[in-house]
Amino acid sequence: MRAHFPDYRSEIPQASPSLFRDDVASPKDIDWPGTVSTALNETAPATALNLLGSGPRAISCPELGDGRVVLPRFREARQVLRSDVFVCAPLADGALDGFPKDVRHVLEPVRSWALYSDPPTHPRLRKHLSRALAPLNNPALAGSIRANARHLLTSVVRRGTGDAVSDIAVPLPITTISDLLGLPSSDRELLKEWSDDLIAIIEPELTPDQAGRVHQAWTNLWDYFSQIVDQRRATPGDDAISLLVTGREQSSGLSQRELVSNCISLLLGGHETTTSLLASLLLELGRRPDLRVQLVEDPNLIPGFVEEVLRTNGPSKITARQARREVQLGGYCIEAGQRVVLLLSAAGRDPDVFESPQTFALRRRPNTHLGFGHGAHACFGAALARLQARILIEEFLSPEHELDVNIESVVWQQSQVLRSASRLAVRRNP
Repeated sequence: MRAHFPDYRSEIPQASPSLFRDDVASPKDIDWPGTVSTALNETAPATALNLLGSGPRAISCPELGDGRVVLPRFREARQVLRSDVFVCAPLADGALDGFPKDVRHVLEPVRSWALYSDPPTHPRLRKHLSRALAPLNNPALAGSIRANARHLLTSVVRRGTGDAVSDIAVPLPITTISDLLGLPSSDRELLKEWSDDLIAIIEPELTPDQAGRVHQAWTNLWDYFSQIVDQRRATPGDDAISLLVTGREQSSGLSQRELVSNCISLLLGGHETTTSLLASLLLELGRRPDLRVQLVEDPNLIPGFVEEVLRTNGPSKITARQARREVQLGGYCIEAGQRVVLLLSAAGRDPDVFESPQTFALRRRPNTHLGFGHGAHACFGAALARLQARILIEEFLSPEHELDVNIESVVWQQSQVLRSASRLAVRRNP
C-alpha cells in the first residue's frame, strides 16, 4: 500500500506561495550528491547548505549507504519527523553492523535507547525519562547553572586567555547533567572521556580505532551505571536516576536493561549536543560584533539569538528514518525499508519557510527550525539546553566577564552527524 501524507500547510509558516510545489527544478550543472557531501564534511559548509535549502526535494545519495535518499528541504523533513510511516528502531542495526559479532552482543542494549525506539516502547520510555528530568522545574536549577557559568568565565578572565570549548562549553553542561543525575563531581572528567568515545557510535562509518574505543567506553559506562542504579535502589535520593529506579516499580516501568542503557543516553544527550550549541553560540558572537552590541543593549534578544544559531548552525547536521511502507515524498518514491536522511541544517535555510534565510535575524518570528528535531522524537532535553544557552550568553556579555572570541582559531570535529567545535580561543577584552 502506498502512503500519502496529510496536508500540513496550515501549520507551517508560508513565506512563499511555492512552498507546496513538488516540481521545483534544480540546476542541471550542480552535483547535488557532491553538495550533500560538502555540507556534511566541510568545516565551512554554509554555501552548500544554502544551495540545498532551496534545491531539490529529494536527492539520491548512495555514497551514504545503499538506497539512501537525502531530504534537504523543510517540508519533507518535518513531515517525516511527525509521521508514523517512518520509524527509528531499524537504525540501531546500522549503528551496530560495523562491529564484530561479539562486540555487537555487548552493544545490543543500545536498542533500548529512546533514540532507537518506536511505539509502543517509545512513549513509555519517553514518559519515564521526562519524569526523571522533573528537576528542570526547580527554580534553583537556573541559579546553579548561572553560578557555574560565572565560575568558568571568571577563571578564563583571570588567566587572560582560554579555550571556549574545553574551558566553558564542555564543563557547563557536563556539570549540569551530572548534578541532575546525582553523579559525583570527581567522576566528571572520566565520564566525559567515555562519552566522547561512545558518541562515535552514531557516525555512518567508524575506523577500527574508533570502534574499539566505542566498545570500551560502552563497557565502562555500563558497569558504572549498573553500580549507580544498584546504589539508588538501596538508597534513593532526589536525583533523576532515583526517579527512574522508583518508576521501575510501576507496571509500565523500565526494565534493568532499559534503565542502565538510558542512563547512558541521558548522560550523552544531556551534554554532547549542548556543548556543541554553546560553542556555536560563542563563535557566532565572535563573527557578528554588531549582534553582540544589540544583545548587550537589549538582553531580551538573547533567546532569539539562540534560536537563530539553532536554525543556521544547530548541533545535529542530520537524522535518519526508515520507511515502513512505500510512500511518495518530494516527488520521489520511497520504497518500504528504504532509509531517508534528513539534512536538518539545510532545512533551516529553506526560503519557502524562512524569509531571507541567509539573514541572521534576532527578531525572526516565528522560527520553526528543526534544531532540536520535531514530533515524537523531539529532544526532551531541549528546555535544559536552551536554559544553559541563555544563561551562558547573559553572563558572557556582562562587563565583568567580557571576552573576545578568535574566530580564526576554530577547529571543528570530524563528524557527518554532529556540528561541533573542538577548539575556539578566547581572551580577556583589554
